[in-house]
Amino acid sequence: MLTLLRQELYKQIHGKFYIGWGIVILAISLLSGYFYHNGSAAMSVTNSSARMFSNGLAMALVAMIVFASSLLTSDFSNNTIKYLFARQFSRGQILISKLIITVLMFVYLVIVAFIAAGIGNILFNEARPFLWSDMLPYLIGMSFYLFLMIPIVLLISNIFKSNAVAIAIGLVFYFVSNVINVFLNILMDKFEWIKYNPLNFLNILRQYSIHEYSQLSRLSLPQLEVGTIIWGIIILVITYLVYNHRNV
Repeated sequence: MLTLLRQELYKQIHGKFYIGWGIVILAISLLSGYFYHNGSAAMSVTNSSARMFSNGLAMALVAMIVFASSLLTSDFSNNTIKYLFARQFSRGQILISKLIITVLMFVYLVIVAFIAAGIGNILFNEARPFLWSDMLPYLIGMSFYLFLMIPIVLLISNIFKSNAVAIAIGLVFYFVSNVINVFLNILMDKFEWIKYNPLNFLNILRQYSIHEYSQLSRLSLPQLEVGTIIWGIIILVITYLVYNHRNV
């Protein structure tokens, strides 16, 4: 397992993914800080530290979708999967190592977003104190959101062998899932059991920051938390079963 982790870390370090998206998160955070500072008078006197942080995290979310979409397909498209099997690594070990790398990548991007917000706070926000009461709920909500979204994206990407196609499908699903949720909310008025579908639990990201979203999800925050964990584990198990039977 340690060998797999070292290989995955080596691959990511030389893949430059973390550098490119780190720059994007830094740029978005600083740009948002600049516009908040130079906007209307009301905006310029508002403590925008939480907004800069949330904008950086929003880009980190997109980065994680892209990262997860290519996580499994990259080995097949580059034919490195045969090397891994030749080393007698099980598919379960390979999948676990990639999940650990995914967690590490998310932690890294969160740190970048925090540093970027700190720089923007000094440059554009008069070094006001961080609004932790606004920043932490968004971060926790995103963590729960990704706990469910990443397994879904991994499951979908399992179908494809091309990195580009897998990334495109992952991003399309990310945006389309929001549209699908709108129609599901309409159906919930007639069929209450629909509120337990996995896509509805993706509303946890918004509901953590805006509790009024419970009127749309029809679920309390604790219910969303428990359901997100349960669905995330179920879909991850399905992902493993599909990955374990995938032809090389």
